[in-house]
Amino acid sequence: MQSVLRANKHVAGRIRTYSSIAISANDEIAYSNDTIKSNTTSTSTSKVDQKQASQIQHLLQSIPSSRLAQSYKTTALYITASQAVEVEKNDQIRRELIKLREQRDYISLVKIMEIWSASNIGNMVEVLGRETITEYMSEMIELGHLSVVKHYDVCPILKSLAIQNDTGSYLKNHKFTPMEMITKLRKIYNNLLYDSKSGDFMYDFERRKDIYNSKAATGHKLNVGDFENLMQMELGHYKLDLASRWFKLFRQYFGGDKGFGKYMTPKMWTMALQTEAHGQNSHWEAKGSNLATYKINPLAGRVKSRRFKRFENVKFTDFQQDSIWPDLTLHFHSALIQHFGYKGDLDQMKRYIEFIWGVDASGKLVGKKLDVNDRLYPDLNFLKNLFYALAYHGEFFAAIKYVNDFKAVYESIKERNRKTFWEKVFKSAHHSTTYSMDAAFQYFLKESKYSGKCSTLAEAQNDPNFDYEGYLQFIDKLKKERRDVIGHVWAIVLNDDEIVFSNYIYKRYLSYLKGGYEDEAEQSYYNYMTSLLKQYQRHHTGPNSFTRKAGQGFEPAPNYDDNIRVLYGEAIRSLISYKGKNKLLGQLEPLIEEWAFDEEMKEELAEWVGKRMPYFRKDLETKRLHYMLKLREEDNEKSEQFLSLL
Repeated sequence: MQSVLRANKHVAGRIRTYSSIAISANDEIAYSNDTIKSNTTSTSTSKVDQKQASQIQHLLQSIPSSRLAQSYKTTALYITASQAVEVEKNDQIRRELIKLREQRDYISLVKIMEIWSASNIGNMVEVLGRETITEYMSEMIELGHLSVVKHYDVCPILKSLAIQNDTGSYLKNHKFTPMEMITKLRKIYNNLLYDSKSGDFMYDFERRKDIYNSKAATGHKLNVGDFENLMQMELGHYKLDLASRWFKLFRQYFGGDKGFGKYMTPKMWTMALQTEAHGQNSHWEAKGSNLATYKINPLAGRVKSRRFKRFENVKFTDFQQDSIWPDLTLHFHSALIQHFGYKGDLDQMKRYIEFIWGVDASGKLVGKKLDVNDRLYPDLNFLKNLFYALAYHGEFFAAIKYVNDFKAVYESIKERNRKTFWEKVFKSAHHSTTYSMDAAFQYFLKESKYSGKCSTLAEAQNDPNFDYEGYLQFIDKLKKERRDVIGHVWAIVLNDDEIVFSNYIYKRYLSYLKGGYEDEAEQSYYNYMTSLLKQYQRHHTGPNSFTRKAGQGFEPAPNYDDNIRVLYGEAIRSLISYKGKNKLLGQLEPLIEEWAFDEEMKEELAEWVGKRMPYFRKDLETKRLHYMLKLREEDNEKSEQFLSLL
C-alpha cells in the first residue's frame, strides 16, 4: 500500500493518448444465402422499416464474395475494369457504413459486419482497415453493454408481471443477461481470427493458451484495442472468467509478465481491477446478516469458478510503477476503493481517500482539495461507488454520513444520472434493515442469554424464563428502524424532480409495502398509487411519438408509462388482497371503479377479483367461526365463574 501511495504522487503528470478499441465472435459461423437474407431483415432488438431493410439488403449485395475477389485477381482480360468496379463498390460500402454510424444505427451496422466478416473477412479488413474495425467494434460493444443495462432495468417490471399472472416464468426466462448482441460481436471477432467455414471457435479448449492455434487461422492478429474491447465485452455481461482469459492472453502477447505494463491503457488497468480484484460492486454477492438469511449472487451461472481465480493475472505490484500513475483515471481509483470496500478494509480505504482527495476518516478536509478541473475531481458515479463500498458490510448510516461530508467538501460534483445513485442507496437501505422473524428470534435468544431449550417462538411463549415482552419490543424496534430508513429515502426520491423514474426503486418500495411494515397500510397504498399516477402524467407519450422511434440518431425514450402501468396494476391488486383478507369485501368494487387505470384495467381487475372471491369468502367465514368460537369460550368461562360463586 505504501508503494501505491508513493507512486500516486505522480498523478498530476500529463496523460498519454491511446487508440484502443475492439471486436468479438462465437461458434455459429457458416451462412447460406437464405440465412443471410433472413438475418438482414429481422432483429429482436429493433425493428427496421422496409425502406431501411431494402437499403441494407442492397448494401450486402454490393459486398464482393471471396470467390468473386479471387476471380478479379486471376482474370487478366477484365482485371482493369474489375478493379475499378471493386474500388467503386468499396467506396459505396464505406460511405454507407459511415452513414449508419452517424445515425447510431448499430443494430444494422453489427448485422452487416457479421455477415461481411463471414463472407469475406479479407475484403472487410482491406476496405475498412483494422483501426476502423476496432473503433466500430468498440461502439457496438457499448451498445451490447447498454442492452444488459436495459435488461436489468426492466427486470423489476418482468417480475411484477409474473406476480400478477401467478407464474414463475420470470425466474426461468430472465435469469441470464441478453446474449443476442454479444453473440454477433463474438462472431465478428471469430471470423477475423479463423475461416468462417472451419467451425473453429476462439473459446475452444485447445485455444485457451494460444488464440492463434488453428489451421484455419486467417493471419489477422488482435491489437491492443481488440483485447481491450474483448475484456470490456465479457466484463459487461458478467463473464469475468472470459474477461480474465483475454487479459491473460494480452499479457502473453504484449511484453510478457514483465513488459506488458507499457502496452496497457488506463481503461485496461481499471478493468483488470474490476475483473481480478472485486473492483466492480455490481458483481458482488449480497449476503444476509444475523437478522436475515439470504444470498444473492449476480455471477451465479455466469462464471465458471473452477477456471477463474482472483488475482491470478494481476497483482498490486503491477501498477505500482511511477510511469503509469499520471494516466490512471477516476474510474481506476474508484475500482481500487471498491476493492477495499469488498474486503471490508475501510480504514485502508479512508487512508487512500485522504491521500488522493484530502478528506480524512471523519469527513473533514485535512489535505489539498482538488481543483474542479482536475481529472480526478469526483463525480456522482464515484460517490455512488464510494457509498456502496462503505455500506456493503452493514454500515449504512455511517456511509450516508461520510458521503454527505465528502460531498460538502467537493460541493461542485456534477449530479448527472442521480437515479443510479439513489438506486444504490435504496438497495443498501433495504439490505441493511431487512430481517426475518425466525432469524430475529434466534438472534434475540442469543443476545438475551436465554438458557431454555425452546427453539420456536410458540414454545418460548409458554416458558416463564423467556422475556416475551422484551422480544416484542425488539421486533418493534427492528420494524421502526426499517420503516424510518426506507421512508426517509423514499421521501427524498419522491420530492426530487431531478431523479428520473426508477423501476427498481418503485418496485422495491411496493415490496416493502406488501411486507406490512406501515401502520397505515391502506393509506400507504393510496399514496403509492397517487405517486405512480403523477409519474405517468409526467412521462406519458403516445406510441407514435417522435421520441419513441428508433433509428433517428438518438436513443428512443424509455417506455416509462408502460412500466408505470404494470407497477400500478400490482399495487392495486395488493390493496385488493389486503382488503379481502381484512373483511372489507364490500369495498372491492368501489375501489376498482374509482382507482383502476382505465376501462381495460377495470375488466382485468374484475376478472381477477372474481377468481379470488371464493378464497376471500372462505377466509372471511373461517375468521367468523374463530370469532364465534372465542365468544362461546368466553361465555362458558363466565358461566363457570358465576356457578362457582353460587
